[in-house]
Amino acid sequence: MLFDPKPKTDRKDLYDRERELEEFQESVKRESLVLLLGIRRLGKSSLLNVGLKESGLPYSKIDVRSLYFTYGTIPQEILARKIIESLLANERSLSLTLREIFESIRGIRISGIHVEFERRQDLPSILERIDLWAEKEGRRVIIALDEAQYLRLSGVRYDGLIAYAVDNLPNLVFVLTGSEVGMLHDFLGLDDPKKPLFGRQSTEIILERFTRSESFDFLRVGFEELGMDIPEDEIDEVVNRIDGIVGWLTLYGYLRGVKKLEKEETLRSLYSKAKALIKEELSHIFSHSKRYKFILKAVALGNKRWKNIKEYVEFRTGKINDAKFSNLLKNLVKYGYLEKRDGEYVIPDPLVKEVVANLR
Repeated sequence: MLFDPKPKTDRKDLYDRERELEEFQESVKRESLVLLLGIRRLGKSSLLNVGLKESGLPYSKIDVRSLYFTYGTIPQEILARKIIESLLANERSLSLTLREIFESIRGIRISGIHVEFERRQDLPSILERIDLWAEKEGRRVIIALDEAQYLRLSGVRYDGLIAYAVDNLPNLVFVLTGSEVGMLHDFLGLDDPKKPLFGRQSTEIILERFTRSESFDFLRVGFEELGMDIPEDEIDEVVNRIDGIVGWLTLYGYLRGVKKLEKEETLRSLYSKAKALIKEELSHIFSHSKRYKFILKAVALGNKRWKNIKEYVEFRTGKINDAKFSNLLKNLVKYGYLEKRDGEYVIPDPLVKEVVANLR
């Protein structure tokens, strides 16, 4: 169902991402490092799910953001255990030989797909065993790290670990997704001579928002799938308000088509749910500096140039030197909450813009 708000797992429920899926399949066959990028709510997790399923390759998929918010960091042993458990769960037909590989490591005990470490384990050693198994099987193994930018918040140098794997474990493919594109780029440092991954080859698959016509067609096809005939002027209004953000279009379709709310009630419910989610997401950013809120609010209120945004922020929070202000702006671009277009800053998500404009 196109309007299922959960991440998709089947191609038939994934609208108009054939090019990206084809690029994904080609990349995991030949590359060691694949980046799946795009701002929030464009369907990266759905594309990843379908791509992994259709690849025909053994894979382990880890939600790095969930690990970070669960543990406050990303311990190496927890990540190693999750990688093993996910691989066993997703490759049941191969689990016997995989199980033998892991159980040959001293201190690892496996019950079904549950893994316990009875002594400290080393993640590089775990990856080496997976690579060895893959070589014997004549296959590649995908290690997919969803929202991988959160790895930077750990004390572990995961960039160095990934560099080691890319250089020495040829049967492993790392697929990293990121909503905070700039932060993920900073973490990996592919263009930074001081970083372990400098100069390594990677493929970037970038998800763009839907065009206006794609957004309109997505809603039209989704409602037809549910047997509903929604007026074109209603779809036009929704597209004008939500733009091409797939997550919001899907939520509108779900509330209107599955929950059977009337149009105005659907819009109110959508905004209410979006407001709660966006405020929760932004609270983590604002905790680092209150000026982030006023930068975003300045842009939401129509201040697009560096000078005008700074004037608004100083009016609300007091003087700030140019270098510090520029750094805050750059961070918001890296977090994905701002985009810079032709020298002007914009908020790419219209509902984020609406929520921020009404913040006090």
